[in-house]
Amino acid sequence: MSWESYISSLTKSEWVDDAVIIGHAAGQESVWASAPGGWLSQVTPKEVQAIIASDRSSLFANGVSLAGRKCTVLRDALNVDGQNTMDVKMKTSEKEPDPFSFTIGKSQKALIIAKGIKDAHGGKINPPVFDMAAYLRKMNM
Repeated sequence: MSWESYISSLTKSEWVDDAVIIGHAAGQESVWASAPGGWLSQVTPKEVQAIIASDRSSLFANGVSLAGRKCTVLRDALNVDGQNTMDVKMKTSEKEPDPFSFTIGKSQKALIIAKGIKDAHGGKINPPVFDMAAYLRKMNM
């Protein structure tokens, strides 16, 4: 299976700037494919573990990190059957003043993370991630 074709499908959207597919099996968290030149390929196993943790009580207060960049959780339906997505927004800093939006989708074995272009909101990024996560769940991936 070529995961690169899945990345190409995601980045084909005019709203998606970067994407990564990450395996989330416990102890085997790793990047399966990523957009060339994108920084989402630097998402760490510890960050993946925090995103898929069963205790989700601190997500809204503490947020999550993606490749070392702090993000605020806007909507968490990652473990809600039929939705399986989370919308987050990168916190701004002096170094990175643009608050990019992200959608994270979850299948049985993978997380799909897409970063929007500047000024794209989650409603534009969510559909391609949602569709891909649903397809991967249907394929038992």
